Amino acid sequence: MTSHDYLKDLKRIAKDCARASGAELHEVQKRAAQAIGFAHWHALASKAKLGWQPTAEDIAKVEGILRGDESYPDEGFIGQHPYKLDEVLRDTRMMGRGWCIFIGEAPSSKPQLLITDRRFKNNPIQDPDFVAKALPIAEWKARQVRAEIARDWPRNSTKPDADGRAMHPLNHERSDKWYCLHCDGESSGAQMAQNLWHCPYCGATPLDMFSEPFPTSERPETENAPACFFHRPK
Repeated sequence: MTSHDYLKDLKRIAKDCARASGAELHEVQKRAAQAIGFAHWHALASKAKLGWQPTAEDIAKVEGILRGDESYPDEGFIGQHPYKLDEVLRDTRMMGRGWCIFIGEAPSSKPQLLITDRRFKNNPIQDPDFVAKALPIAEWKARQVRAEIARDWPRNSTKPDADGRAMHPLNHERSDKWYCLHCDGESSGAQMAQNLWHCPYCGATPLDMFSEPFPTSERPETENAPACFFHRPK
């Protein structure tokens, strides 16, 4: 019976986390090695050549450190108030009776506290203590969604090359400067990678990012709006 190759798992976890976070692979590998008692990845690799293999417990420890130990269920309670986590077109929603927390796909997106039913009295979204407990859960879910996006894209889409050029995740064009179709804002390859190819100025989507400025006379009038449209609490 062939034993499980935990070393292969360790390499895959480090690679996935580097891609999801945009960090250098060697930096993530070093953290992984140090988590299980090695000074650096080279020391781990040298021992692996002599037949050493990490254990299942080692893998769980590394995964917990690299990906974060915190986790929340998709459905749960904050006090007596139930909530549900949802993802719609890569946007994050945390919903309960009469309320919703909306966080867009872009890392620059700010959480929006929304009232979905004004008939509901004593809405918890208007309670600062409730919001303080709910926001970390919604933000955690948003980070998970963004990490999945980054893992699906080419490495150069989340990590520019030495010349600052980043690869567009959809058309695979490379450039060190990108222009927004909506606001004509100019962004560097690093800015695009950090904000998951959303305009850092107006929030336009990756479909609206081009390596050449768009002629003003040909720019269509469009508007970006959240996927759920509700009343904001006062």
